[in-house]
Amino acid sequence: MTDRTKLVAPCGIDCGICELYESRNNSKLMDYLISKGIPQNVLPCDGCRNIEGKCPVIQGDCATFECVKEKGISFCYECSDFPCTKLAPSADRANILPHNMKVYNLCSIRRDGVEKFAEKSSEIKKTYYEGKMEIGNGPKS
Repeated sequence: MTDRTKLVAPCGIDCGICELYESRNNSKLMDYLISKGIPQNVLPCDGCRNIEGKCPVIQGDCATFECVKEKGISFCYECSDFPCTKLAPSADRANILPHNMKVYNLCSIRRDGVEKFAEKSSEIKKTYYEGKMEIGNGPKS
């Protein structure tokens, strides 16, 4: 994996486009995250793989990261249990958290490879948050 693709978490979330990671080059974003209660000592985040799944915004260790590590795989889609309940979507905070994108992202990584996914993940995230759903066609930017 390249340095850039190492920023794609095992669950399919692209840490390289996460605000916690991006705060390294943006002091206003850093201040905003701190104002929202994220401790300054965990910012900027270096990405899931680089910090062994100890995401600054969750309590304890990430169970998904631990599962992938235990099974000796790189991404959840490589698991015989994929997709499992750790990847299940939820309407709770779907407007602010990227977690409903995991299965789509993982399928894209499996189909196209992590390099190609990393190139287009910003557009995928933008479509998720800003796209308008067209029934039968999916979200459109």
